[in-house]
Amino acid sequence: MKNIELFPKETKAVVSINPKVFPLEVVYAACYVLLDKAYFILDGDPEKEIKVIIKSKDKKAKKSDLENIALRLHDELINYATYAVQAARNQAVREAIIKRALATNLTEEEYCEECEEELKEDEEEKRKGKTEDLLKKKAEEIKMPDEDLFIDDPEGIAKPWTPEKAKGLKKPKEVS
Repeated sequence: MKNIELFPKETKAVVSINPKVFPLEVVYAACYVLLDKAYFILDGDPEKEIKVIIKSKDKKAKKSDLENIALRLHDELINYATYAVQAARNQAVREAIIKRALATNLTEEEYCEECEEELKEDEEEKRKGKTEDLLKKKAEEIKMPDEDLFIDDPEGIAKPWTPEKAKGLKKPKEVS
């Protein structure tokens, strides 16, 4: 391979990487995975050419061992470059999922307060007195957990605790 130089006497190899093909972040990730096999020194101009100097941790490493580490570095470069591309493609979907998950934890009133900013843009609807209807409509877009889906509570242990319900109960010895 023309971008791999092997120096078996020094137990090192130099891999030249085109930063237009593999960004510096991908090179970092690929080197990190192989840290148990070798030492990695990054050099060169990140705009033109990145040089990865691989120094084997095994003093008795053969030429084939050095070449194997350099080829594994290439495998990891492709692996992390693919991951970076997929992550960029899926970013909008992940953000939508997170937004939806966070919104499902809000009560109807809290959600309505947050979506008021969006509704301010539509001044005509505000003047017609439809703000409340629009807020309710927005809040209904987010499905709240259905109470019917909850498990029956014959012992009554799932009820929220309030100080009023504690009247007449004895305090535990640890609290007294």
